[in-house]
Amino acid sequence: MQRSAKTGTSDATTSMVARVALIMNAFDRAGTTLRLDQVVTSTGLPRSSVHRILTQLDAAGLMQRRTDGYCLAVSPLTATRTGDHAQLRGVASPVLDRLQVDTALVVHLGALVGPDVVYLDKVAGSSGVAVPTRVAGHTPAHASALGKAMLAQLPAEQVDVIVVEPLRKCTPATIAEISTLHQELARIRTRHGLAYDNQELAVGLSSVAAPIRLADGQLAGVSLTGPVPAHRLQRMAPFLSRAARGITEQIAGATSGAARSTAEAATV
Repeated sequence: MQRSAKTGTSDATTSMVARVALIMNAFDRAGTTLRLDQVVTSTGLPRSSVHRILTQLDAAGLMQRRTDGYCLAVSPLTATRTGDHAQLRGVASPVLDRLQVDTALVVHLGALVGPDVVYLDKVAGSSGVAVPTRVAGHTPAHASALGKAMLAQLPAEQVDVIVVEPLRKCTPATIAEISTLHQELARIRTRHGLAYDNQELAVGLSSVAAPIRLADGQLAGVSLTGPVPAHRLQRMAPFLSRAARGITEQIAGATSGAARSTAEAATV
């Protein structure tokens, strides 16, 4: 009887965690604000449950209730991680939307913060594919194509400083040793930055990613993720590479323009 009681408690806890995750993932774009009925429609959960969980998340400081609906609360950690990327998100947003329309896959924009990928934006579209990521969330960089694409832009010595063993395994396919990670990063460099993962971050999902080079030395990247064989993603790699180059060039152009304006103003 004691074992049954424990099992029942565990099931109830798992159910609650799953419901909270569904609700949090409904806010999958930066700055998304949703009304109660929109969250209900997006998650498929009972209205009473959604309202109760949103109220609890608001009280815990994880969600913010506004006059026009609910949005993710901005914590000091989130602001530190994403606050310097406003220009990048603005430039990338229409590109991400276009990639999603063209490929029907989930599109991510991320930045490298220490050993983690921090997600700056996510476009899930209407495909119904469940990808366990959310805006302002983070995952180990060594466990995804997006993270590996950014790590490959660094010298091996710097990677050793950032990524230290033991490496967290998200799935049985996740790279678990630094030596194996270095071999993978070397292969990515030969592909001009294109990185792949085959069920390394989540079982049943594969990704392809390309790096975005920012003028201030920060590393970012864009990826496509879906329940498709990794080899099929190779067909979509050229679209992703062009998108990443386009974002890089727009950022560089905007930075150069701002620098020229500052210099001209200083000479007046």
